[in-house]
Amino acid sequence: MTQKRRVVEALAVRYFKRRAGKAAHPDARDAVHFLNPDERRALRRIEYLAVGRAAIVGAVCAGLGAIANVALQPLLGDDPSRASWGRWAEFMLLTLLAALPLVAIELSLIYWNAIDSVHQLAAAAGLPLFRAKEVGQDVVRHAGDIVDDEDEIFAAVLARAALEIPNPPRPMFGIDPRREASRLRILLATLVYKAKVSLTKFVARTLLTRIFGRAALRAWIPFVAVPITALWDALVCRRALREARLRAIGPSAASELLGFVLAPHPEPSPGLREALMRAIGTAVVRSRDFHPNLIELLDDLKSRIGETDAEALDDVPRFIECLRRLLPAEQKAALHTLVIACVLDGRVRQGERAIMTRAFRVCGRPPPRIQVLVLQRALLSGDQLAPKMLDLLTP
Repeated sequence: MTQKRRVVEALAVRYFKRRAGKAAHPDARDAVHFLNPDERRALRRIEYLAVGRAAIVGAVCAGLGAIANVALQPLLGDDPSRASWGRWAEFMLLTLLAALPLVAIELSLIYWNAIDSVHQLAAAAGLPLFRAKEVGQDVVRHAGDIVDDEDEIFAAVLARAALEIPNPPRPMFGIDPRREASRLRILLATLVYKAKVSLTKFVARTLLTRIFGRAALRAWIPFVAVPITALWDALVCRRALREARLRAIGPSAASELLGFVLAPHPEPSPGLREALMRAIGTAVVRSRDFHPNLIELLDDLKSRIGETDAEALDDVPRFIECLRRLLPAEQKAALHTLVIACVLDGRVRQGERAIMTRAFRVCGRPPPRIQVLVLQRALLSGDQLAPKMLDLLTP
């Protein structure tokens, strides 16, 4: 289903589409999720350059803002603590007028840097962002190689990673990612995340003022924002590119891992089909996020085993009860699927660790903490995946 996109997301997809002809063709010898040495070197170079550019942009914009702040300080007189409200209002207004254009320029450059770098990452990994529309056995391309909205979905997924647009919280496949989430906790976490730069600057200024005194710092304290902004912009860029790379290789990795799980079960029983679907739903609920890789995993699973009549796939207790009814070999497949779903978004949260521990103990198996980390690291690093990695989870 085509959904209305945000303006910046639509612009990013349009940019990807303009440059689609420059993308490399996939190496037929390698799966997309496997990064060979040449691809790893290229990806590292792209990431380092992108992070460096983000830091420079942040430092320059913050530096210009600090210069404007220092230039306007005479409006407050020799002792700002005794300045009138009128002078403070004039100072704040002029500072804001100087800062807003710089913020707009900084965000524009940071986003363009991330979007362009994501396109380079896709090209270096040999990953096409767009697919041609298929009608029967024929391939249809519109004028200028423009494809329909359905074929833009993958490009949009990477664009959202570059722009740090959160995944939609809406239910899908009968699974609500916010089923067990506290709305207050989500709100507080969002506010803290959005205010991270301002909070860091405030803490740094407070500490420096206490150490050196306000009079000594008054002339240059606005420049505290320069290294802090550079550091945060670099970290945000690095995080966005890592997430984009994970989304790029995730569908291929999900498909291969799912193949390993289903290989011993060419015709899974109705109970196993339900358990596999519930395993993914449980991981979504415990992560409180419907990551694109999990959507791909669910889509692939449904195409392989068909639909299930089970309701409330996001009900964690039902998954545990479903596990109890399975044969040992089927329990093994369900546990593997749960672990795959928990690591496929790149990080294992406390709620996911807890449900994995409970599920393994229900099946009479020890929780595989180290083996889960090994599988997660292999996925993030682009290593070759093998059935043995899953077998080590349930020896």
